[in-house]
Amino acid sequence: MKRTSQSGFTIIEMLIVVTILAMLAGILLPVLEDAALSSRDARRSSDLKSMQAALESYKRVNGTYPDTGGAFQGDAPTYGGLLYDAAGYCPGLVPDYLPALPKDPSPDIPNATTGGYMYSSDGVDFKFVCNEGPETFPAGNPFYDPTRAATAWQISSPGGYNW
Repeated sequence: MKRTSQSGFTIIEMLIVVTILAMLAGILLPVLEDAALSSRDARRSSDLKSMQAALESYKRVNGTYPDTGGAFQGDAPTYGGLLYDAAGYCPGLVPDYLPALPKDPSPDIPNATTGGYMYSSDGVDFKFVCNEGPETFPAGNPFYDPTRAATAWQISSPGGYNW
């Protein structure tokens, strides 16, 4: 007599199905994780490009970049824990140049230390950094940060490049 479940499948058939599903999950999970990583980094790249355009527009209109007195301000607690509105980490951009300041796409950023977006300017030069968020650092990365080569991406004016 053959043992069957209430649905009419044998126990062996059900085990085969479960094994196949487990193998598919083992194949798909790394692929899905890579896709999520790529998506987050694509968003960071887009955020940097949007900030570059907004900062250059601000400078064209005002003659200087938004000034922080040369100090870094950011959404991480170490850099002020500032938000994404008009009083946020990059003064003067919201709402005229951006609807809101960007926020890292990772739910783990900003973190309790230095991870997150941060901005510094003396009015003449600026640097905007995506710190501890990027998950890849490809060769030839246009957002290479010489100060934080293994932890950050950045955009800057020539004078702010090494901040």
